[in-house]
Amino acid sequence: MAFNYEMKYHTYEAALAKTKEYLTNNDVENGMFYLDKALLLSKELADNSEIVEFKNRFVTENKKLRQIKTNLKEKGVNPFLKKETMKNVSSNLKDEDTPKTFFFRKDPPSITLDDVAGLEDVKKEIKLNVLLPLKNPDLYYKYKDEVGCQILMYGPPGCGKSFVAEAIAGELKCAYAIINAFDILDKYVGEAPKKIKAIFDEASNYDNCLIFFDELDALFSSRESDDSAHTKDVLTSFLTCLSGFNSNKDKKKIRVIIGATNRPWALDTALIRGKRFDTHLYITLPDYDARLFLVKKAFKNHLELLENTDITLEDITERLDGYSGADISSILDKVKTKALEKALQNESNDIKDNVPICKEYFDEVMSSYRNSVSKDSLKYFEEFRNGEI
Repeated sequence: MAFNYEMKYHTYEAALAKTKEYLTNNDVENGMFYLDKALLLSKELADNSEIVEFKNRFVTENKKLRQIKTNLKEKGVNPFLKKETMKNVSSNLKDEDTPKTFFFRKDPPSITLDDVAGLEDVKKEIKLNVLLPLKNPDLYYKYKDEVGCQILMYGPPGCGKSFVAEAIAGELKCAYAIINAFDILDKYVGEAPKKIKAIFDEASNYDNCLIFFDELDALFSSRESDDSAHTKDVLTSFLTCLSGFNSNKDKKKIRVIIGATNRPWALDTALIRGKRFDTHLYITLPDYDARLFLVKKAFKNHLELLENTDITLEDITERLDGYSGADISSILDKVKTKALEKALQNESNDIKDNVPICKEYFDEVMSSYRNSVSKDSLKYFEEFRNGEI
């Protein structure tokens, strides 16, 4: 299976955030739990990063994390604990109240659906279910009991599910929260359901809001599977909170809950039946127009790199067929790095001519690039969309 850089990096960032959160509160046991996860993930990222700068970054960060762990275990030094509070904090003190999450960002994203490449059918569905009810609520309530919706986004990794969710929040200009599996799951029994409740309690403070649950299958796998033992209570709590959470009869309020997964067939069926995640959006690989959008975006500030060369925008777009948005961004970055290396070499020889992007660089990069999306995996997504699995 291809290494999913984007997902690993997102999970790594979440583990780092939880490490800092617990150690700042002097909860060393939980802090060490997430620190170990961050250590493992940083090593995986270092071992699998194909860009030298990224590899060096994660090697350095892994060393720093190991030093923090050594200081904690051998010296009892917590670098995240504020000096002025150290005397007043007991590492054995535990807050029994429902945990506060503070996941919601009050300032909406600056991006909108216009920034999303392609996915025209998805955008149409979003406008129908999410955006238009706010513009014409009287008409919507004539046909529907409530507005707001629960959306399941599924598809190959790296195709922009989280980006689409942020674009919706940008359109609504609302508070939004991005929840990762690491933010919920806890080694202490009973803590994860508390976190679920705390998230929904916090969401109830906002008139308009969007909650995005990433890696939904890691939280709510089928109760028939072997992986679900630790998530049954979490699922029950989630379904309880989900019931009736949509906006009420106040026509100025709308609440949107989005779940994203790369394995929709692994979800518990209770999640995807009517009145729950019943709006299914397949976030597909980018089509020609979407790929052209991404290529133009990658070169928009330096179009001169594509002048006087042996490859066109259309050629590049055709060659990127079958790759995810994340893969396309990575490939284009590697190609630009090839040109940069040549430009640096020229500059050292006092040659000031512009080094364009050429076919040779694409050939070199794509000959060794591993596509993160296999044709076999696409077959499963099609079968899920058609109700076959």
